[in-house]
Amino acid sequence: MIATALTVFPFRALAVKIEMVDYPDNIRKLHKRPVPVGGGVVIFGILIAVLCLLIFFRDQFAFNLGISPKLFLPLLITSPFIVAVGLIDDKWGVRGTNKLLCQIVGASIVVGFAKYYSTVAFFGETLNLHHMFYPIAVFWLIGVINAINLLDGADGVAVTACFYMAITATGMALINGHHGIALISLSLAGCLLGFFAHNKPSARIYLGDAGSMFIGLVLGLLILRASVETNRTISVCGPLAIVLIPMFDSCFAIIRRVNSGRTIFSPDRGHLHHLLLLKYSSPYGVLCLVSLLILPGCVAALAGCYYRNDLIPVAVSCVVLPIAIATDLFGRREFFILLHRIKCRFRKSFHKKKYLLGNGEIYHIQGNGPWRKVWNNLVPALAEKSCHRLQLDISMPDKGEDFFAEWVDIETPGSDRFAAHATSLIVQGRRVGTLKITFNIEGRDRHDFSCYTTKICRLCEACINQYYAGGAIEELLSAFRLEGESELESISLPNRAA
Repeated sequence: MIATALTVFPFRALAVKIEMVDYPDNIRKLHKRPVPVGGGVVIFGILIAVLCLLIFFRDQFAFNLGISPKLFLPLLITSPFIVAVGLIDDKWGVRGTNKLLCQIVGASIVVGFAKYYSTVAFFGETLNLHHMFYPIAVFWLIGVINAINLLDGADGVAVTACFYMAITATGMALINGHHGIALISLSLAGCLLGFFAHNKPSARIYLGDAGSMFIGLVLGLLILRASVETNRTISVCGPLAIVLIPMFDSCFAIIRRVNSGRTIFSPDRGHLHHLLLLKYSSPYGVLCLVSLLILPGCVAALAGCYYRNDLIPVAVSCVVLPIAIATDLFGRREFFILLHRIKCRFRKSFHKKKYLLGNGEIYHIQGNGPWRKVWNNLVPALAEKSCHRLQLDISMPDKGEDFFAEWVDIETPGSDRFAAHATSLIVQGRRVGTLKITFNIEGRDRHDFSCYTTKICRLCEACINQYYAGGAIEELLSAFRLEGESELESISLPNRAA
């Protein structure tokens, strides 16, 4: 702990010197001043040193550490690779798909070249997964890596959550007799506690992708090893309870992004810590709430491990998660989006034509802006202009607004002549969304549709600008039904420049 706290000082100065700094953008990022990143390299260096010492001096302890070089050598090989990828991402940026591919390679090395027990236990029943254990273990490691990575978006949140998980892994390892795993987990907890002195609000350094991915990899491995019981079976329920909240935060992010027409790698401001900061504004209050959400699962995992009762972590998880969703701490809208999707799929299987996108799909994922009013005026206006498909995507993280809607005219006769116009919505020099319109241009002039699309886009920008200014948008809504460019000139439209 002390070594980490002291080592951060020179590394922070080095990060500033080489310009490895995260600059605020006043949109998605929450900090107000440039902050050095890559601080997780310090945790990586100290923890790897501790691991090497434990492996080298494992025969000098009075008790059996249970640390095999064969088990942790893949981790020693993979960790520098993962940290290097994270540092490149912190400095220059790495595409999401490439980063995921690197994570898969790293997790596969850790799992593939180490000896694991393939028998899992669930409510007293055991199941030998044989070779299927390896892809499941790789999926587990990748899930934990990305869950921690996505959680690292506010001062101290990821470090606090990982500290509780490391302490829990320490307790589970001691209960199951894995003293070496307990020492490594305790060392990780100490490193995190030392780093928290610099990462607490207002943070003076961030973990960065290098730190969050490394910690996620190590935590995933430690939790997996700590859950191996004396009969060489892996308990499933305890590890899942430990990472319950971060995992579901990641799942909700995927649901949110996929259903808003974006890639799963596109950043947003809809994560647990973002929502808590919007509601309560106090950074330390957010840390307390995150602790209250994560600690029950950790305590339940310890109790379940001690009493050999999987019902404890399952029961606690089934209470904590619904309470978090019901109280709108996080995931409420994503949960209803998922329910809506399931309901639509179920209905389509019985009424294929009736429940296509004829009535549209509307997802007001975050915020309380008047976007549904805009949409309800936009669809009729464009439906009269032979519009075949319409998509509106509004994303304003700084305002806490995230809206996506799609409409398809299923009654339009089939045609090979469609013209699609995808236009970015620009307000005050910033991109705040996208409007995509697909027209049926059979027997019509393409230029007319292009002019009309420009008009509609400018009106959408005017509505968003009016919302920014805190004004009413009723007059602008009526303009959606105006005809021609001349009538548009009577409406005051904002300047797209900053």
